[in-house]
Amino acid sequence: MKKRQLALSLGAIVGGTFLYQASAEASASTVQVKAGDTLWSLSTKYHTTVEALKSVNKLSSNTIHIGQTLSVPSASTSQPSNKEEKPSAPATGSTYKVQSGDTLWKVATRFNMSVEELKRLNALSSNIIYINQTLKVNGSNSASTPTTSKPVETPSKDANGTYKVQRGDSLSKIASTFHMSVSELKQINGLTSNTIYVNQQLKVSKSSQTTTPTTKPSTSTPSTSNGTLNVSQMISDAKRYIGVPYKWGGTTPSGFDCSGFIYYVMKQQISTTRYTTAGYWSVSTPVSNPQPGDLVFFNTYSSGPTHMGIYLGNRQFIHAGSSTGVTIASLDNSYWSKRYLGAKRFSK
Repeated sequence: MKKRQLALSLGAIVGGTFLYQASAEASASTVQVKAGDTLWSLSTKYHTTVEALKSVNKLSSNTIHIGQTLSVPSASTSQPSNKEEKPSAPATGSTYKVQSGDTLWKVATRFNMSVEELKRLNALSSNIIYINQTLKVNGSNSASTPTTSKPVETPSKDANGTYKVQRGDSLSKIASTFHMSVSELKQINGLTSNTIYVNQQLKVSKSSQTTTPTTKPSTSTPSTSNGTLNVSQMISDAKRYIGVPYKWGGTTPSGFDCSGFIYYVMKQQISTTRYTTAGYWSVSTPVSNPQPGDLVFFNTYSSGPTHMGIYLGNRQFIHAGSSTGVTIASLDNSYWSKRYLGAKRFSK
Protein backbone atom coordinates (compact mmCIF):
# COMPACT_ATOMS: atom_id res chain seq x y z
CA MET A 1 0.00 0.00 0.00
CA LYS A 2 2.80 2.40 0.95
CA LYS A 3 4.61 1.54 -2.30
CA ARG A 4 1.47 2.41 -4.30
CA GLN A 5 1.06 5.76 -2.52
CA LEU A 6 4.74 6.57 -3.10
CA ALA A 7 4.42 5.75 -6.81
CA LEU A 8 1.35 7.96 -7.12
CA SER A 9 3.11 10.85 -5.35
CA LEU A 10 6.15 10.58 -7.59
CA GLY A 11 3.87 10.48 -10.64
CA ALA A 12 2.10 13.64 -9.51
CA ILE A 13 5.41 15.43 -8.99
CA VAL A 14 6.77 14.41 -12.39
CA GLY A 15 3.47 15.22 -14.09
CA GLY A 16 3.30 18.61 -12.40
CA THR A 17 6.85 19.40 -13.45
CA PHE A 18 6.06 18.44 -17.05
CA LEU A 19 2.91 20.59 -17.08
CA TYR A 20 4.84 23.52 -15.62
CA GLN A 21 7.51 23.23 -18.30
CA ALA A 22 4.94 22.92 -21.08
CA SER A 23 3.13 25.96 -19.74
CA ALA A 24 6.35 27.93 -19.57
CA GLU A 25 7.17 27.01 -23.14
CA ALA A 26 3.70 27.93 -24.34
CA SER A 27 3.96 31.38 -22.79
CA ALA A 28 7.55 31.97 -23.91
CA SER A 29 8.16 35.53 -25.19
CA THR A 30 11.37 34.84 -27.08
CA VAL A 31 12.21 33.33 -30.45
CA GLN A 32 15.51 32.05 -31.83
CA VAL A 33 16.44 33.32 -35.30
CA LYS A 34 16.65 30.62 -37.97
CA ALA A 35 18.12 30.62 -41.48
CA GLY A 36 16.03 32.81 -43.77
CA ASP A 37 14.45 34.84 -40.96
CA THR A 38 14.20 38.64 -41.22
CA LEU A 39 12.69 41.18 -38.87
CA TRP A 40 9.86 41.58 -41.38
CA SER A 41 9.08 37.84 -41.59
CA LEU A 42 9.21 37.50 -37.78
CA SER A 43 6.99 40.55 -37.24
CA THR A 44 4.43 39.06 -39.65
CA LYS A 45 4.65 35.60 -38.07
CA TYR A 46 4.14 36.89 -34.53
CA HIS A 47 1.59 39.60 -35.39
CA THR A 48 3.71 42.60 -34.44
CA THR A 49 5.74 45.28 -36.28
CA VAL A 50 9.38 45.65 -37.25
CA GLU A 51 9.58 48.83 -35.15
CA ALA A 52 8.20 47.04 -32.09
CA LEU A 53 10.69 44.16 -32.47
CA LYS A 54 13.59 46.59 -32.84
CA SER A 55 12.43 48.64 -29.86
CA VAL A 56 11.98 45.74 -27.43
CA ASN A 57 15.30 44.18 -28.49
CA LYS A 58 17.16 47.54 -28.59
CA LEU A 59 18.23 46.98 -32.21
CA SER A 60 19.74 49.93 -34.07
CA SER A 61 19.54 48.24 -37.49
CA ASN A 62 17.51 45.57 -39.28
CA THR A 63 20.35 43.03 -39.16
CA ILE A 64 19.75 39.81 -37.21
CA HIS A 65 21.85 36.62 -36.96
CA ILE A 66 21.12 32.90 -36.99
CA GLY A 67 20.90 31.63 -33.40
CA GLN A 68 20.16 35.11 -32.02
CA THR A 69 17.42 35.17 -29.36
CA LEU A 70 14.81 37.90 -29.82
CA SER A 71 12.08 39.00 -27.44
CA VAL A 72 8.57 39.17 -28.85
CA PRO A 73 6.78 42.42 -27.75
CA SER A 74 3.64 40.75 -26.38
CA ALA A 75 3.37 37.39 -24.62
CA SER A 76 -0.10 36.97 -26.07
CA THR A 77 1.34 36.97 -29.57
CA SER A 78 4.50 34.94 -28.92
CA GLN A 79 3.11 31.91 -30.71
CA PRO A 80 2.02 32.28 -34.36
CA SER A 81 -1.66 31.77 -35.00
CA ASN A 82 -2.87 29.45 -37.71
CA LYS A 83 -6.19 31.20 -37.70
CA GLU A 84 -6.57 34.54 -39.41
CA GLU A 85 -8.58 36.92 -37.26
CA LYS A 86 -10.91 39.34 -38.91
CA PRO A 87 -10.67 42.81 -37.30
CA SER A 88 -13.75 43.74 -35.38
CA ALA A 89 -15.85 46.72 -36.33
CA PRO A 90 -14.90 50.12 -34.89
CA ALA A 91 -16.24 50.97 -31.45
CA THR A 92 -18.02 54.00 -32.92
CA GLY A 93 -18.46 55.55 -36.33
CA SER A 94 -15.16 57.40 -35.90
CA THR A 95 -12.87 55.18 -33.81
CA TYR A 96 -11.40 51.68 -33.92
CA LYS A 97 -9.93 49.57 -31.11
CA VAL A 98 -6.64 47.88 -32.06
CA GLN A 99 -6.80 44.06 -32.10
CA SER A 100 -4.05 41.45 -31.80
CA GLY A 101 -2.19 41.25 -35.11
CA ASP A 102 -3.15 44.75 -36.28
CA THR A 103 -0.65 47.11 -37.92
CA LEU A 104 -1.14 50.69 -39.07
CA TRP A 105 -1.19 49.42 -42.64
CA LYS A 106 -3.94 46.86 -41.93
CA VAL A 107 -6.08 49.40 -40.09
CA ALA A 108 -5.55 52.10 -42.75
CA THR A 109 -6.43 49.66 -45.55
CA ARG A 110 -9.57 48.49 -43.72
CA PHE A 111 -10.86 52.05 -43.47
CA ASN A 112 -9.70 53.22 -46.92
CA MET A 113 -7.05 55.56 -45.54
CA SER A 114 -3.31 55.93 -46.06
CA VAL A 115 -0.88 55.21 -43.22
CA GLU A 116 0.16 58.88 -43.24
CA GLU A 117 -3.47 60.02 -42.88
CA LEU A 118 -4.03 57.61 -39.99
CA LYS A 119 -0.83 58.73 -38.22
CA ARG A 120 -1.63 62.42 -38.74
CA LEU A 121 -5.21 62.01 -37.48
CA ASN A 122 -3.95 60.27 -34.31
CA ALA A 123 -0.81 62.41 -33.85
CA LEU A 124 1.42 59.31 -34.06
CA SER A 125 5.16 59.85 -34.48
CA SER A 126 5.95 56.17 -35.23
CA ASN A 127 4.28 53.06 -36.69
CA ILE A 128 3.92 51.35 -33.29
CA ILE A 129 0.38 50.67 -32.03
CA TYR A 130 -0.87 48.63 -29.08
CA ILE A 131 -3.67 46.15 -28.44
CA ASN A 132 -6.84 47.95 -27.19
CA GLN A 133 -5.48 51.33 -28.32
CA THR A 134 -8.31 53.48 -29.70
CA LEU A 135 -7.59 55.09 -33.08
CA LYS A 136 -9.58 57.71 -34.96
CA VAL A 137 -10.38 56.40 -38.42
CA ASN A 138 -12.85 58.74 -40.07
CA GLY A 139 -10.61 61.62 -41.16
CA SER A 140 -12.33 64.10 -38.86
CA ASN A 141 -11.63 65.11 -35.26
CA SER A 142 -15.32 65.32 -34.44
CA ALA A 143 -17.10 62.18 -33.26
CA SER A 144 -19.98 61.72 -35.66
CA THR A 145 -22.97 59.46 -35.23
CA PRO A 146 -22.54 56.18 -37.13
CA THR A 147 -24.59 56.09 -40.29
CA THR A 148 -27.04 53.30 -41.04
CA SER A 149 -25.45 50.54 -43.08
CA LYS A 150 -26.42 50.69 -46.75
CA PRO A 151 -25.66 48.48 -49.74
CA VAL A 152 -22.35 49.37 -51.37
CA GLU A 153 -22.90 51.42 -54.50
CA THR A 154 -20.46 51.96 -57.32
CA PRO A 155 -19.30 55.60 -57.26
CA SER A 156 -20.53 57.60 -60.22
CA LYS A 157 -20.09 61.10 -61.54
CA ASP A 158 -22.96 63.43 -62.32
CA ALA A 159 -23.82 65.04 -65.65
CA ASN A 160 -21.32 67.82 -64.98
CA GLY A 161 -18.46 65.36 -64.55
CA THR A 162 -18.17 65.81 -60.77
CA TYR A 163 -18.17 63.40 -57.85
CA LYS A 164 -19.25 63.95 -54.22
CA VAL A 165 -16.71 62.66 -51.70
CA GLN A 166 -18.03 59.85 -49.47
CA ARG A 167 -16.87 58.70 -46.04
CA GLY A 168 -13.75 56.57 -46.44
CA ASP A 169 -12.73 58.09 -49.77
CA SER A 170 -9.15 59.12 -50.53
CA LEU A 171 -7.64 60.81 -53.58
CA SER A 172 -5.99 57.53 -54.55
CA LYS A 173 -9.27 55.62 -54.34
CA ILE A 174 -11.22 58.23 -56.34
CA ALA A 175 -8.49 58.54 -58.97
CA SER A 176 -8.43 54.77 -59.42
CA THR A 177 -12.24 54.60 -59.72
CA PHE A 178 -12.30 57.17 -62.51
CA HIS A 179 -9.14 55.92 -64.24
CA MET A 180 -7.01 58.94 -63.44
CA SER A 181 -3.73 59.55 -61.66
CA VAL A 182 -3.70 61.34 -58.30
CA SER A 183 -1.74 64.22 -59.83
CA GLU A 184 -4.35 64.67 -62.59
CA LEU A 185 -7.17 64.68 -60.03
CA LYS A 186 -5.38 67.27 -57.89
CA GLN A 187 -4.51 69.40 -60.91
CA ILE A 188 -8.04 69.75 -62.30
CA ASN A 189 -9.37 70.52 -58.81
CA GLY A 190 -6.63 72.97 -57.85
CA LEU A 191 -5.66 70.91 -54.80
CA THR A 192 -2.31 71.55 -53.11
CA SER A 193 -2.54 68.69 -50.59
CA ASN A 194 -4.06 65.21 -50.34
CA THR A 195 -6.74 66.29 -47.85
CA ILE A 196 -10.37 65.96 -48.96
CA TYR A 197 -13.66 66.20 -47.07
CA VAL A 198 -16.95 64.32 -46.96
CA ASN A 199 -19.48 65.89 -49.39
CA GLN A 200 -16.75 67.85 -51.19
CA GLN A 201 -17.42 68.10 -54.94
CA LEU A 202 -14.50 67.00 -57.10
CA LYS A 203 -14.12 67.22 -60.85
CA VAL A 204 -13.37 63.76 -62.19
CA SER A 205 -13.33 64.49 -65.91
CA LYS A 206 -10.76 66.64 -67.67
CA SER A 207 -13.52 68.07 -69.84
CA SER A 208 -15.22 69.47 -66.71
CA GLN A 209 -12.21 71.61 -65.88
CA THR A 210 -12.93 75.31 -66.20
CA THR A 211 -10.68 76.81 -68.83
CA THR A 212 -8.09 79.20 -67.47
CA PRO A 213 -5.53 81.39 -69.20
CA THR A 214 -2.32 79.56 -70.01
CA THR A 215 -0.19 82.51 -71.09
CA LYS A 216 1.92 82.36 -67.92
CA PRO A 217 2.58 79.60 -65.44
CA SER A 218 1.08 79.63 -61.97
CA THR A 219 3.48 80.90 -59.32
CA SER A 220 2.21 78.24 -56.91
CA THR A 221 3.48 75.31 -58.98
CA PRO A 222 6.20 73.48 -57.02
CA SER A 223 9.62 73.40 -58.66
CA THR A 224 10.99 70.29 -60.33
CA SER A 225 14.51 68.92 -60.24
CA ASN A 226 14.59 67.18 -63.59
CA GLY A 227 12.16 68.99 -65.88
CA THR A 228 9.73 66.04 -66.16
CA LEU A 229 8.48 65.27 -62.66
CA ASN A 230 6.82 67.53 -60.12
CA VAL A 231 9.11 66.76 -57.20
CA SER A 232 6.74 67.94 -54.47
CA GLN A 233 4.02 65.72 -55.88
CA MET A 234 6.45 62.83 -56.30
CA ILE A 235 7.53 62.98 -52.65
CA SER A 236 3.94 63.44 -51.45
CA ASP A 237 2.80 60.40 -53.45
CA ALA A 238 5.73 58.33 -52.14
CA LYS A 239 4.97 59.12 -48.49
CA ARG A 240 1.37 57.98 -48.92
CA TYR A 241 2.62 54.40 -49.12
CA ILE A 242 4.74 54.33 -45.95
CA GLY A 243 4.03 50.99 -44.29
CA VAL A 244 3.26 49.05 -47.48
CA PRO A 245 5.00 45.65 -47.17
CA TYR A 246 7.90 44.52 -49.34
CA LYS A 247 7.16 42.12 -52.18
CA TRP A 248 9.77 40.87 -54.64
CA GLY A 249 8.85 42.22 -58.09
CA GLY A 250 5.90 44.14 -56.60
CA THR A 251 4.69 47.28 -58.39
CA THR A 252 1.36 47.99 -56.62
CA PRO A 253 0.28 49.20 -53.15
CA SER A 254 -0.30 45.57 -52.16
CA GLY A 255 3.49 45.19 -52.09
CA PHE A 256 6.58 46.86 -53.62
CA ASP A 257 10.18 46.00 -54.23
CA CYS A 258 12.62 48.93 -54.36
CA SER A 259 12.51 49.63 -58.11
CA GLY A 260 8.81 48.74 -58.35
CA PHE A 261 8.10 51.43 -55.74
CA ILE A 262 9.99 54.06 -57.80
CA TYR A 263 8.16 52.98 -60.95
CA TYR A 264 4.73 53.22 -59.31
CA VAL A 265 5.38 56.68 -57.84
CA MET A 266 6.68 58.05 -61.15
CA LYS A 267 3.77 56.46 -63.03
CA GLN A 268 1.40 58.79 -61.19
CA GLN A 269 2.79 61.65 -63.28
CA ILE A 270 4.42 60.27 -66.42
CA SER A 271 4.32 57.29 -68.73
CA THR A 272 7.53 55.43 -67.97
CA THR A 273 9.29 52.09 -68.39
CA ARG A 274 9.46 49.57 -65.54
CA TYR A 275 13.23 49.55 -64.97
CA THR A 276 15.19 47.43 -62.53
CA THR A 277 17.51 49.16 -60.07
CA ALA A 278 20.40 48.63 -62.51
CA GLY A 279 18.19 49.99 -65.28
CA TYR A 280 17.45 53.23 -63.41
CA TRP A 281 21.17 53.53 -62.68
CA SER A 282 22.09 53.24 -66.36
CA VAL A 283 19.50 55.71 -67.73
CA SER A 284 19.94 58.40 -65.05
CA THR A 285 22.50 61.22 -64.88
CA PRO A 286 25.02 61.33 -61.98
CA VAL A 287 24.79 64.30 -59.57
CA SER A 288 27.37 65.20 -56.94
CA ASN A 289 24.95 67.06 -54.67
CA PRO A 290 21.56 65.26 -54.58
CA GLN A 291 18.38 67.32 -54.48
CA PRO A 292 14.90 66.19 -53.39
CA GLY A 293 13.49 63.90 -56.06
CA ASP A 294 16.86 62.51 -57.13
CA LEU A 295 17.46 58.75 -56.92
CA VAL A 296 19.98 57.29 -54.47
CA PHE A 297 21.60 53.91 -55.08
CA PHE A 298 23.18 51.25 -52.87
CA ASN A 299 25.11 48.00 -53.20
CA THR A 300 23.46 45.52 -50.81
CA TYR A 301 24.13 41.96 -51.95
CA SER A 302 26.12 41.82 -55.21
CA SER A 303 28.34 44.01 -57.36
CA GLY A 304 26.75 47.13 -58.81
CA PRO A 305 23.52 48.90 -57.78
CA THR A 306 21.05 46.51 -56.13
CA HIS A 307 18.87 48.87 -54.09
CA MET A 308 17.49 52.39 -54.54
CA GLY A 309 15.27 55.08 -53.07
CA ILE A 310 14.05 58.66 -53.56
CA TYR A 311 16.08 61.41 -51.89
CA LEU A 312 13.95 63.65 -49.64
CA GLY A 313 16.56 66.16 -48.49
CA ASN A 314 18.34 66.52 -45.16
CA ARG A 315 20.22 63.25 -45.84
CA GLN A 316 16.97 61.25 -45.79
CA PHE A 317 15.46 58.99 -48.44
CA ILE A 318 12.31 56.91 -48.83
CA HIS A 319 12.52 53.35 -50.13
CA ALA A 320 10.94 49.89 -50.07
CA GLY A 321 13.20 47.81 -47.82
CA SER A 322 13.07 44.02 -47.78
CA SER A 323 12.72 43.94 -43.97
CA THR A 324 10.82 47.19 -43.41
CA GLY A 325 8.53 47.75 -46.36
CA VAL A 326 8.17 51.38 -47.47
CA THR A 327 9.93 53.57 -44.92
CA ILE A 328 12.16 56.61 -44.52
CA ALA A 329 15.84 56.10 -43.71
CA SER A 330 18.99 58.19 -43.36
CA LEU A 331 22.06 58.14 -45.57
CA ASP A 332 24.04 58.52 -42.33
CA ASN A 333 22.72 55.21 -40.99
CA SER A 334 25.67 52.85 -40.50
CA TYR A 335 24.14 50.21 -42.76
CA TRP A 336 23.31 52.52 -45.66
CA SER A 337 26.38 54.78 -45.47
CA LYS A 338 28.70 51.80 -46.05
CA ARG A 339 26.68 50.67 -49.09
CA TYR A 340 25.95 54.05 -50.71
CA LEU A 341 26.99 54.23 -54.39
CA GLY A 342 25.81 57.74 -55.25
CA ALA A 343 22.88 59.80 -56.52
CA LYS A 344 21.49 60.21 -60.03
CA ARG A 345 18.78 62.30 -61.64
CA PHE A 346 16.14 60.54 -63.69
CA SER A 347 14.90 62.19 -66.88
CA LYS A 348 12.09 60.74 -68.97
